[in-house]
Amino acid sequence: MLPGPFVTITCAHDLGLVMTVTASLRANCAVVSPPGAGCVMGVAWWTALVAGCPLPNVLDCGQAAGYAATALRAGLRNVIARVAPAQHHALASLARATGGHVMDQRPDALDLPPRGAMEALERYLRDDRRIIR
Repeated sequence: MLPGPFVTITCAHDLGLVMTVTASLRANCAVVSPPGAGCVMGVAWWTALVAGCPLPNVLDCGQAAGYAATALRAGLRNVIARVAPAQHHALASLARATGGHVMDQRPDALDLPPRGAMEALERYLRDDRRIIR
């Protein structure tokens, strides 16, 4: 399991905001896609979105083991897949071979609000004492 906190991002603007705030606060954070985004938006979308991002990132593939496997084979290190135990076991084996990790539950994450996102993110990171000292 990746250490939190987690912040849901949906676009390059969100990612830029998270990277700016974490850098300015010297805070740790991981970004996560919206629920099921691996199925809806695809592995290529997430790979392009987080390319060059220094933060840990997680693609949520919902109940689609095939998308999670595709993501791991594409080099993504962290996926979420809420699948049957046999599928989870197969994905975990693939993750070990590719240097990845499979989460079976979506972590609690901050959903950035449409207004005041920077302030909400700063408050979220400060309130939970997630600042690097």
